[in-house]
Amino acid sequence: MRFILSILLIFLFLKFSFCQNKVLIIGVDGCRSDALEKAFTPHLDSLRENGIYSLTSWQLGKTKSGPGWSSMLTGVWDFKHNVSNNRFLNNNFENYPFLPNYLKRLDASKTSALVVGWKGLFKISKNRGWDKCIKGKNDNDCHSQIKKLLKDADFDLYMVHFNDVDHAGHTTGFELDNEKYISAIEKVDQKIGELLKIIKNRPNGKNENWLILSSTDHGGIGKHHSGNSIEERKVWWIASSSQLQKMEINAADPGSYFYEGMPIDSSIINFYPSIVDVTATAINHLYPELGNNAFKDWGLDGKSWLNFQPDNSNYFFTESTTNFKTQHSKYVNNNCTVEITFKNLKK
Repeated sequence: MRFILSILLIFLFLKFSFCQNKVLIIGVDGCRSDALEKAFTPHLDSLRENGIYSLTSWQLGKTKSGPGWSSMLTGVWDFKHNVSNNRFLNNNFENYPFLPNYLKRLDASKTSALVVGWKGLFKISKNRGWDKCIKGKNDNDCHSQIKKLLKDADFDLYMVHFNDVDHAGHTTGFELDNEKYISAIEKVDQKIGELLKIIKNRPNGKNENWLILSSTDHGGIGKHHSGNSIEERKVWWIASSSQLQKMEINAADPGSYFYEGMPIDSSIINFYPSIVDVTATAINHLYPELGNNAFKDWGLDGKSWLNFQPDNSNYFFTESTTNFKTQHSKYVNNNCTVEITFKNLKK
C-alpha cells in the first residue's frame, strides 16, 4: 500500500511540477455538516470525491463568525488571534496575520483576491494584505464578482465568502427540516458549480494546477449560534485537487479551547482537518517546498494535508473492502478516535 502511494505521489509531482499552482477558497457561512449531507449538492459532492473531506471537522473555538473566519484566515485558534466577537476587537493580527501576508513574505509577487458577503469580514480584511478586496451586496453579487475575477484576472489565490446560508439560519432556523435553510445550501452549490466550470475553461487552464478548499465557520441550532452544542461545533472541510489522495476522515468530539467543561483531547486534534488547516494547506500548495515544520516555526496551529500519509507510529490498518468501482482501505489512530478511509479507484 505504501509503495503504491509513493509511486503515485512521484507521478503526480512530475505531472504538475511544470504547472502554475492556484488556490480557490470557498467559504460558506453557517452551514451545518448534517445539513450539507441532507441538501442536494452535486458540485460540493464532486469536490469531496476528488480529494480529502471530513464532516467532523470540529470547531475548537467560539462558534461565532468573527472568531471562526479569523481562525480560518490566520491558521491559529482563538487564544492566539484573540478575536471573540464580530467586531474583531482586540485582535492579534499583528502577530498572526491573514493568509495573504504569508504569501507576500515568501514572494512579494504572489497576488490574492477576496470577495466577501459579510460586511464585518470585509471591513477587517480590506487592509490585511489582499491585492483586491470586494464587498458583495449578497450571494448573487459575490458570485458575479468572483466569476469575473476568475475569468478576467490572474491571481494566485482567490477566496469567496457566501453569507446567505447563515442568513437563512438566523431568519428561519438552522434546522434539517427547514426547507429554506436547506434550499440556501443548494443555491450556493449551484453557484459553486458555475465557478468550477469557469476554472475548467480558463484560457491557460491546461497549465494550471488548482487546489479548491471549502469549509464553514460554524453550524447553528434554532435561529442562533455561539454555543457549545454539537450542531454548532461540528463543521465540514474539503480539499479538492487531482493531486490529492482520496480520503474521508471521521473524528470523535475533541472538546473545545473556548467552552468550559470541554477539555481538549490532544489524541484527536492533530488527526483530522480543521478550519485552521485551510491557511497552511493553501500556502503549501502555492509553495510545495514548504513543510509543516515551517508552519510550526511561524506559530501556526494549522497543518497542511497535501502530502499526508498515515505513519506506523500514529495509525494502524484495520480493513480493506472493495466494490465494483473502488477499494477502500481504513486506518485508525492509536486511540481509535479518528478513522481515515482511503478511496482508490479500481483498475
